[in-house]
Amino acid sequence: MTLRLALLAAGCARRYGGNKLLAVHPASQQPLLHHVISEYQKAGITDITVLTGYWHNAISENLPTGVTHQYVDDWQEGMAASVRAAAALDLTGYGGLMIGLGDQAGITATLISSLITDYASNPVITATNCQGIIGPPVIFPPQSLTVLNQLQGDSGAGKYLRKLALVSPGSIQTQRVNSLTDIDYPADWHKLD
Repeated sequence: MTLRLALLAAGCARRYGGNKLLAVHPASQQPLLHHVISEYQKAGITDITVLTGYWHNAISENLPTGVTHQYVDDWQEGMAASVRAAAALDLTGYGGLMIGLGDQAGITATLISSLITDYASNPVITATNCQGIIGPPVIFPPQSLTVLNQLQGDSGAGKYLRKLALVSPGSIQTQRVNSLTDIDYPADWHKLD
């Protein structure tokens, strides 16, 4: 099953105080965004679009070969704008859309592969569940993307996914993970130890 990946990387990283996506990941010694992309590639994802905003120039000039980017015009609105942009990507020939976070330093190819396997055997919305928080990476079947166009503000699809798990449990499956560190503050790098 072929999936298209949208990596959200449009925010200004106000809490971090700089471009965290080009900060060096301690495990790989690569820029954080390169590290994250590499984990998805190890899991077999080859069509990757990075959705940019505030740091567009710096990110687009530093992407690995073969990775595309798209500027999110209304990135200032918050994460919902990036999710809507992801939902608008062309999925012709793809079995679904995976949405991930560019700052998810704790992501692993093993977890991504496991989500893909779950989705291949049961093609419903497939997400992680980290300590009760349902979120990315998330795989959406093409027919389920229209609801993402309704999102507004500085939150992603998490609220919708939690509600879906309660009211229509057969239309979503989750995989429990103990930790899935993303980098919001410089101190968050210590959570990877």
